[in-house]
Amino acid sequence: MARSKRYKNQRRVIILRGIKYLLIITALLLALAFVLTKFVFKGGNDKEGAENAETGETVTVSVSETETTPPPEEEEDENIDNKWAMFLVNKKNPLPADYDSRIETKVVFESWREYFLDVRAAGYLEKMLKAAENDGIDLYVVSAYRTIEYQQQNFDNSVQDRVDRGMSYDDAYADTLAEVALPGESEHNAGLALDIMVEEYQNMDDDGFEDTEAFAWLDRHAAEYGFILRYPKGKQEITGIIYEPWHYRFVGVYYANEIKKSGLCLEEYYEQQGWTDGNGKAVKMRGPWDEDDKKNAPAETADPKETEPKKTMAATSYSEQKVTIIV
Repeated sequence: MARSKRYKNQRRVIILRGIKYLLIITALLLALAFVLTKFVFKGGNDKEGAENAETGETVTVSVSETETTPPPEEEEDENIDNKWAMFLVNKKNPLPADYDSRIETKVVFESWREYFLDVRAAGYLEKMLKAAENDGIDLYVVSAYRTIEYQQQNFDNSVQDRVDRGMSYDDAYADTLAEVALPGESEHNAGLALDIMVEEYQNMDDDGFEDTEAFAWLDRHAAEYGFILRYPKGKQEITGIIYEPWHYRFVGVYYANEIKKSGLCLEEYYEQQGWTDGNGKAVKMRGPWDEDDKKNAPAETADPKETEPKKTMAATSYSEQKVTIIV
């Protein structure tokens, strides 16, 4: 009887120990499952994972979706208008050889003759002239679009005028370069530049125009219509052209305001944006065509060495112009 009782007690102890071990194992399994759920499964789906056990720093976990989803493309600023007009024209960035055959011009001002501008910029000028008139300012266009032939004639006449005043030909040529661009290097050839003065003051031999109410009005409002003062004071070493308070260039309303706020000339703004190489040659925003539409780009750009006229007073032969201006 005593032996049977002792056997039952031993059996009860074994069962209790088994239950105890089973509970411990169950608890350990539950704890392990909790850890796996919290740090493995959840962490594997988060872009930001758990802390690094050694450093305590947050570890960024890459996920498969970053491998299959491409980065978003840079969106075009919808506020930028007339991006086509934002290109450089100067000694280092001459117009394409076929540029003149690619644009359409429109009469924008009439006095003793007609003055033309690129049709895409014409409406902006017309609005600006009207706004000035409403403010009591009668702006007077004295030069706008020029053919290559006329630009050559203008350059040659400027050289001859200096020679007549006693300069040597070489000195006269060099002096003219500071005021008159060579054919293909003038913004007037692009149909986007114009010289604006007032009927009672049209003297380009000095800076007197900057003292007029018309200049003050343009300084305040030109950018609102997409125009910038192209050759500002103190920028001759950068632009290559002396200060011209009457010379305005269409670049579009957005860029005109940006340049106005920056206080930079166009060359400086290009450099700031990273659109030129170290030598001032444009590598972006190079012309009035869609950069992504290769079929609209000109076949080739004129080589400055080929297009620069020789130092001679004789007119250089150029291709026939689409719009002829009789001066």
